[in-house]
Amino acid sequence: MWSRLLSKMPSVEFIDGSTGSIHADVFVMSGVWAFDRYGGSPKREEAQILPNARDDGLPDWIIVPPFLPVVEVNGEVQAGEEFKGVSPAYHAVINSLRAVRREFGVSVGVELHLPLLGMDDPSDESTPASVTRAIDDFLND
Repeated sequence: MWSRLLSKMPSVEFIDGSTGSIHADVFVMSGVWAFDRYGGSPKREEAQILPNARDDGLPDWIIVPPFLPVVEVNGEVQAGEEFKGVSPAYHAVINSLRAVRREFGVSVGVELHLPLLGMDDPSDESTPASVTRAIDDFLND
């Protein structure tokens, strides 16, 4: 699903992660995996840009996507009013890419690591579609 959707997009290269090498200047991963290693803490407002000084084979910069802003209504947590209908994957990816552009410009390679973003469920069709739409919207910003 991922390769079929992303291979049609200009400026996007789908790489089978089993090769083990990173082809990017910036690496996007979930805070679940990043915070213990690179610092930072959960934020809903914006993507975090964390320096990688660990010499661990990953790029010098780690991006942690923001969470979809939520509110509590009658004891139930749900997306904030302005985010109803926004996919969490769309929100995470487009805001991460915008943070990269603000910080580093447009001439950097960005790797969205699907397993470390929690986006590698082979039966999930909505996440690849949402991420593809986020990348397309970003490229056309």
